[in-house]
Amino acid sequence: MSIKSTAVFAVLLVPGLVLAADLSDSTVIEIEKTWDQEPGGWTYPIAISVPDGSPPPGGFPVCILLHGNGGNGSSMVGGFRDVLECHALVAPSGYASSWNICGENSDAPDVEMVTELVEILQQCDNVNPDRIQIVGFSNGSALTNRIMIENDNPGITTCAAVVSQLAEIQFQSGVFYGPGGLTDPDADQCGYDTSHFVIPGRRYLNICNQNDPIIPYNGGESPVGVEFIPAQWAAFFLANTQGYDGEPILGAGTQIDGTDVFEYVYLDGDVTHLRGFAQHGMNSTQQQYLADFLAGCDIIEDCPGDVTGDQVVDVDDVLALIASWDTPDADADFDEDGLVDTDDLLFLLANYGIDC
Repeated sequence: MSIKSTAVFAVLLVPGLVLAADLSDSTVIEIEKTWDQEPGGWTYPIAISVPDGSPPPGGFPVCILLHGNGGNGSSMVGGFRDVLECHALVAPSGYASSWNICGENSDAPDVEMVTELVEILQQCDNVNPDRIQIVGFSNGSALTNRIMIENDNPGITTCAAVVSQLAEIQFQSGVFYGPGGLTDPDADQCGYDTSHFVIPGRRYLNICNQNDPIIPYNGGESPVGVEFIPAQWAAFFLANTQGYDGEPILGAGTQIDGTDVFEYVYLDGDVTHLRGFAQHGMNSTQQQYLADFLAGCDIIEDCPGDVTGDQVVDVDDVLALIASWDTPDADADFDEDGLVDTDDLLFLLANYGIDC
């Protein structure tokens, strides 16, 4: 299957094709963008790996993998296939093997590309549209942080940024920012002049190392050309966007099982920062923590009456069902008669209070 998207037409070219198809290893997703470096257009290579067998109830969770500077999508898929066994893995490659943050070789509209990629994946029959997760490493981590701030698709439920916290250009005077146009290392704040409201309902994991020679754990200037916020404060600022109203968790953190990895946990773990000593990489403890944080099929088992997909049947499900009233919304049409109606509401209420 070939799916094409362009900067002008986005996914509108092939909505019927996408809706009728499963995502597979052989799926070809083509997202073409045009910008000053590529006035004739450039298509992102996208590597895909889907687990064998039938998807779990609700569809495969998807993890979009974003490589570091000099990397590519195929190597990311190979590195994560055994880590995220239950996920469909989708890994684009950036222009000039980089992602556009400020002064990279690429000036491509990468956030727009990821936005379109998510919308395409959400239309595939065997994908859970409400379980899209983003994992970025290094330069890809910086792009992950941009997506966390700038993208408002509620289907993106988790962002995990490995070895890069927020840069100062992304958070100024209590406000989150993204570039309103082109990024420019010579411009004020590198062109990050558009404020953003970070949507609630997302989980966030940040993994950084105190001995990282590239990204300064305690903030300040870096070899990549931007200044960073101290990692512990950056996690606190993002926890605030998800509803945390307490004091920042600073200092040594909580040691994990006698290892040299320490955690800083907000909102019962929905926002978490890990401090380690793996330089510009991950050790086995951090890698396992990442895998557990993203979870897999175990948290998307069938949950009767759960409209929102959060594995709890509560008032949010009632409100979501009412919002879908008299429509064929498959998430709320529990009796599968093609219409959300009284029978579906009664089914939900019969299961009200279940914690799956």
